[in-house]
Amino acid sequence: MGGLTVAIVANIGIGAALLAVLHRQRTSDPQPLTGPDQALAHYRTLYPLATGTATVAADGRAALLELTDGTIGLVERRGRRWNVRAVSSSQLLGVRRETDESITLRFADFGWPRSRVRLADAQTLERWIGRLAALRSAPVVPEGWGGHRA
Repeated sequence: MGGLTVAIVANIGIGAALLAVLHRQRTSDPQPLTGPDQALAHYRTLYPLATGTATVAADGRAALLELTDGTIGLVERRGRRWNVRAVSSSQLLGVRRETDESITLRFADFGWPRSRVRLADAQTLERWIGRLAALRSAPVVPEGWGGHRA
């Protein structure tokens, strides 16, 4: 019976240590974007030839990029990593303006279903909503994603 107790205690200790390591890895690193140039540099890690202008979110955790080839890019902090993606009309399922002056984008991507970008300037917010809604070719939905709520 003593050996079983030692094994149980050891497994609980190892499990707790692994949970602590996982928690540390999953918590966010509070380093926001320092400006448009840094957002574009992150985007260039996946798309090295990209050029354009970036609108950095008010909290520094995301940026929308208007690229010179007419496409839109997105840079977003997820945990400790910066993720980038090209926003295409086939992948963008919805655009919604939130009450806290942010835009929520809904994607047809299991691994990256939504993004939220909070913009401090109302004119910039309206311009991005218009640009994204035009890309989506659908009106901006003010509340919910359609006729029902899940």
